Amino acid sequence: MTTSSLPDPAPAAAPPRTPEARPAGSVGTARFAVILLALIWPAQLLTAAGVATGMTTAGITQAFATTRVAWFALAYTLVATLLIPVAARLGDVYGKKRVMLVGATIGLVGDLLVVLAPSFSLVIAGRALAGFYGPIGALVYSAARDVFPPRHVGMASSLIGSSVGLVTLFAPLVSGQLLDHFGFRGPLWFVVFGTVVAIGLLLLLPETPRRASTARFDLPGSVLLGLATAALVCGVSQGEEWGWTGARVLGLFALTTVAAVAFVLVERRRPEPLIDIRWARRRGVATVLTATALLQGTVYSIALLVTLLTLSPPIPGVSAGLGWTGTKTALVIAAGQVLVFLGGFLVGRMSTRWDPRRPWLAGSAVTVLGLVSYAYLHGNEWEVAFSAIVFGVGVGLVAGSVPLLILGTVSHEEQGMANGTQILLVGVVNAVTTAVFFVVLAASGVVAEGTLFYSDEGYRDAYLLAAAIVAASLLISCAIPRVLRTHEIRSGGVPI
Repeated sequence: MTTSSLPDPAPAAAPPRTPEARPAGSVGTARFAVILLALIWPAQLLTAAGVATGMTTAGITQAFATTRVAWFALAYTLVATLLIPVAARLGDVYGKKRVMLVGATIGLVGDLLVVLAPSFSLVIAGRALAGFYGPIGALVYSAARDVFPPRHVGMASSLIGSSVGLVTLFAPLVSGQLLDHFGFRGPLWFVVFGTVVAIGLLLLLPETPRRASTARFDLPGSVLLGLATAALVCGVSQGEEWGWTGARVLGLFALTTVAAVAFVLVERRRPEPLIDIRWARRRGVATVLTATALLQGTVYSIALLVTLLTLSPPIPGVSAGLGWTGTKTALVIAAGQVLVFLGGFLVGRMSTRWDPRRPWLAGSAVTVLGLVSYAYLHGNEWEVAFSAIVFGVGVGLVAGSVPLLILGTVSHEEQGMANGTQILLVGVVNAVTTAVFFVVLAASGVVAEGTLFYSDEGYRDAYLLAAAIVAASLLISCAIPRVLRTHEIRSGGVPI
């Protein structure tokens, strides 16, 4: 009998169709979207809260008749900044998801205290507690590198960064409506709701690997860094009132110097430092961290001026405010916020082809132009809209480039430290520049019925100072050496 006379074998039974048998692309896309969403909103909660609370600043100033409204932003910024290195280390020890959930929960308590507070001192206390979710931004990017594979990590990181454009588009619209209908407490309730949503989304995030289970917490480094930052911010913010050459201000600046020097000396000798000084001295790391921190910290603090300008009342000889509603402010700057997202999305799409330095340098230059435009063009709807568009183009390119610069500069093992250090430095710059900008505003301000109002000259000078700081960042950026493109980056994720 030949083989040709054998009967044909029966066809094998098809295996049952299970979810795992579906095309890999559909499963991967769904999982990618869920994890990305679980990272985007918690990361941008800081931005949404910043926009919403920024729109309440003018109302809070008048409702509580205070001349110290700068501390409404500074209390949050200081606490968030000082907790960043702590959260980064705890994220390595206990997992980033757990640390982010704890921080968001404490922050929620602070948000509730702010919205229910009957006095300005309790408002400040609540803002300080809200600072506990500040470090989430540092943990999100390193978590993305942990859970996404190389082919997705670049796009995911850029989308997380550039999603700030969408948040700063809808957050002003929602906050403006709430402000117009419910007063300054309306946007504060929006922040509470946003924090609750962030906690729910974080529950969907897979836990990240623990890499430093035996690491010890650097208490001396944390104390010294906190002391240096707090002393510097207090000295700057009180300089106008106490006198720049007064003993109290000079004493705070001296304390800042001593604490900063001691911090560097202590960190160089500790086996497990809060910030590895030797690592941070590498040219690529030093230039990327310095340039990005200068630009982002300045942009975050100067963004408050738009809403402060537009929502403050116009009082001849007293206040240069435009007296707009919250909704009008949001609509006028809307085009600029859309461009922030589109610019970041473009950087993410081209991340495998572009050297991240190119969009970063272009975005930095355009950001300088946008700040100069704001300095001289902010007197009516068309001028503010034009300035917002120029500024939005620059910030969009920058927002999409920052995570790629860091990804391409450090190793996988250094990612957590790099993100923590960068956002720590952003926080320090943000705190200091916020204090400085309010000092500039107050220099030509007028106090009326216990409330401090600002002049057109003050707004102009603050924007020009911001432009000078971003220009310095641009110069430093020219020294950034080659960074890896996304297809060259090693990540810890599994195929999605």
